[in-house]
Amino acid sequence: MALDDVAVFPTSIWDGDSANRDSNSGNKKSPDHRDWTRMLAEVAAAQTRVYNNERGVSDNTIDSVGTIVSKTGLSVAEKGNGAIHKTIFTLVNVVMASTDAGANGAQATQQLYTFPEGHIVILGGHQVYPIAGFVATSGGGGGYSDTAQFGVGIGTTEVPAGVGLATTEENIAAETQVDLVAASSTPAENSKNAAVLAIDGSAAAAKVWLNTSTLADGDHGAVADILTVSGTVTILWANIGND
Repeated sequence: MALDDVAVFPTSIWDGDSANRDSNSGNKKSPDHRDWTRMLAEVAAAQTRVYNNERGVSDNTIDSVGTIVSKTGLSVAEKGNGAIHKTIFTLVNVVMASTDAGANGAQATQQLYTFPEGHIVILGGHQVYPIAGFVATSGGGGGYSDTAQFGVGIGTTEVPAGVGLATTEENIAAETQVDLVAASSTPAENSKNAAVLAIDGSAAAAKVWLNTSTLADGDHGAVADILTVSGTVTILWANIGND
């Protein structure tokens, strides 16, 4: 028989014991204040666990959530606990400035997130952008061509000027091609990466970058331009520990 009002959940499932009754004896007497107090403690313990899992923080795990970059139009929802975690980014007209690299096209990049410090295992990544998810603010060929084509990927490093997306610039969600029509993207675009990816963020916390790079020199002129981006990026990951 339980002799106190301390909840046993989540260590074990409550069997109905309280300071007033022992479930093993099969007694059927009416409940008193000791039963009600124990019941309230167990309900509160269950609600705490559900709440912590929903908001992304386990009640006995630290550093299970990373830090989103402060950027107008960028928000994040954190789901899960310290074991398996899902981070969902929503972009609504997020501004990205392009840098022209001459014959090597143009690139634009935006950091989204910093993981907690430690060894991060990414179980999957996905990016999706609706029709008109990308809009060239200037367009007209001075910056982006109204019919520009460029690759978009999610990676753990930012794309440098003058190169196309490769390796760590698209290792979270693989590069997908975006086509502009009248300076606005169509059709909707998406890509994923379902391969397990291990990242050593023990010495310096790993980051998440949204990267773009034009596919040909004619896709962008010499004038810097602005891409406004709307879409969703989802990452399923775990922090398996720090050195």
